[in-house]
Order: sequence, then structure tokens, then C-alpha cells
Amino acid sequence: MAFANVTGLPLLSAFGTANRMGYPVIATASSTGVSAADSGESYIGHIYWADGGSHTVDTSGSSALEWRSGSVTFSNAGSAIKVGLAAVDLSNGPPARPANTAGVVNFDVSKTMTGGGGGVTANAWQTHVPDTGTKTMAHGDLIAFSVQFTTRAGSDTFQVSYQANASSTIPGLPVLVANTSVGSWGAVSGLPNCVITASDGTLGFFYGACNFTTITTQTWNSSSSPNEYGNVMQFPFPVRIYGVTFGALVSGNLDVVLYSDPLGTPAAEETVSVDLNAVGIGASHSCYTIPFGNTYDLAASTPVAVIFKPSTTTNLSALYKTLNASAHQAGESLGTACYAVNRSSGAFAAQNSSKDRFPIGLVVSAFDDGVSAGGGQTSYGFA
Repeated sequence: MAFANVTGLPLLSAFGTANRMGYPVIATASSTGVSAADSGESYIGHIYWADGGSHTVDTSGSSALEWRSGSVTFSNAGSAIKVGLAAVDLSNGPPARPANTAGVVNFDVSKTMTGGGGGVTANAWQTHVPDTGTKTMAHGDLIAFSVQFTTRAGSDTFQVSYQANASSTIPGLPVLVANTSVGSWGAVSGLPNCVITASDGTLGFFYGACNFTTITTQTWNSSSSPNEYGNVMQFPFPVRIYGVTFGALVSGNLDVVLYSDPLGTPAAEETVSVDLNAVGIGASHSCYTIPFGNTYDLAASTPVAVIFKPSTTTNLSALYKTLNASAHQAGESLGTACYAVNRSSGAFAAQNSSKDRFPIGLVVSAFDDGVSAGGGQTSYGFA
């Protein structure tokens, strides 16, 4: 195969990391909530259908609206929470907001739950089958995913979860917008956390968003068992790998290893070492992008793994995300067939039924141009 660079700068495209924002650090999970009638939370952004097509969400029973709650008190029969999809108001803002009438969202398709009867539980992934309406969306359409008290009684409250923005700035799009009181809209410094299933089963995500059920810290060292953690991935096309990118709390020296045949007989193809004395900030979750000494050419549909491997008994910490379903990996970052693996020795094994993902990936900036055949290791340099 012959490779062509995306640009003249090889350290460009990170594949396999656990976020869709273009950097590898996983930030902490957070929640924001409401406790007033007609108040709510809305995720707003451009929808990404897994097949790039156009799909419908309706009441046929196969559609679903999924999101992650924070704390919830939903015990009063006089309360009702509506979850659904709406158009975006293009006449008012910023911040962005769903189409609404006096603060009440104009849902196109939705599900209504009544307090005391279940339907919204605390600190869990929520899945709702719509009970009214229909909405057809093309790939890339700007939409709102909203959760709102249509009526509130007693002391009922709810929160929605999101990934706190690592840069502590409010994103432009996608965005989480809180309507904490009727007609009062405010952007939240975080990223949307939801999944949409169309009536034909196709999954939809928001461009640049981040879905998870939990975010957990893994801490380990060279004496731990397992003592190697990371992600396995494969690409449907040949690529040239230049290096690694990851987010971690580095308190001691470590290696980052690219393994071939990770689920069979792993072989270390490339290794980069990180010396604690050579990093900007130790003992803090930070971003790292490091080139290999050589480039590595990977044939299509060939699994590899990129792995954290502490080289001392000093602990390394990395956050990882857990998704509600392994199929939701398709909406996370750039990369294909990507999920967390670990081992003490021998073959790597999938972690948590392939529902976890670490903040580590590969820097890939050259792709097969379809001219010739080949593969394996090459000297470092431009194609």
C-alpha cells in the first residue's frame, strides 16, 4: 500500500481516545438539576447517525431516548417529566435553546413519566420509548434533546449528568443548556450525554458530545494484577501510525506500548517511555502526545492495542468511561471496534464486556491511497 498524509503535519489525528472533542483527557462526571415547574435541561447539537443517513424516531416501540440521570426525587403523583426531541429556536439566544412556548418545550416526539410510578430513577442510565409524536432527522441536523418538568409537585427534583468540560469553558456546540426557571436559559460548562435510537435500530449521537454511565479512576503499578490497561482497536482501512496520545495522572515512569495481535499472541511493535522528570505537571491528569521512533503501517481490519504499562511500583492513574452498551462505542471519538482491555500476561481480554474505554489512542495521519500493497514497520518520516 502507499500512504498519503492528511497534511504535512503528521501529529494530527487521534484515533481511539475516549472523547469526541479531539483531546484524550476524560474529565470528571457532573450533574445539573432543576426543581421548578416547566424547568428542564436540554442537550443541543448536530446529530450523527451511525450510517450517515436519515432516520425517524417514533412510537412504534423500536425507538428510544437515552440519557444519564443524577440525583432524582420523583415520588409525587402530581409531577410529570417529559423527555423528547425538539427543533432548536433560531429566533432567540444565545445560549441555544429548544423551540418553546413561554419556556415549555415544543416536543416533536416524547415520552411522559408520572411521579410515583417510576420511569426516572436516580444515578442511572435512562431508556425511554416515546409515547407520542414522530421526528425524522437527517445526518447533521441541529436538534434538541430535552428533559423537562411539565408539572412539578411537592419537593420532586431531577438532575441530568454530563462530562465536565476539561478546559473549564462552555462549549459553543454541542452544548448543555439549563432552563432552571421559566424563560431563564443558561449554558452549562459540560458536554451532552445521550443516545438516540431510531425506529429501525440505527444509533444517533451528538457530534462532539460524550456518553457514559460512570467515569471511574483506575490506579495500578508494575506489581499490580492486571498491570497493563488500554484500548484495542482496528480500522476498516490501512493506516500509518505515528505515535500515541493519552490522558493520565503520571506519578512515576511508564511505558506506552503498541501491540499487534493483542487478543491472540501479543507482540510489542513500538514502545515509548515517559520519564516523570520530563513532564510538565506530575501527579495531575494531563494530556500527552508522543511520537514513536518509527512509523507503523497497519493493514485494514487488523487489531492492535495501545497500552499503559507502568515501569515502576509507583502508581499510575487513568480515568475510564463505562457505556450503557458496547454498541455505544460507535459514537465515541475517532476509531473503530475500540474498547478497553487489560492483562497480567498472555492475551489481552475485554474489560466489562467491551463497555469500558480508556483515554488512550493512536496518532494516525497517513491513509492508504489505493496505489500499492504492503505493510509492516517503516522508518519514521512523511509518506
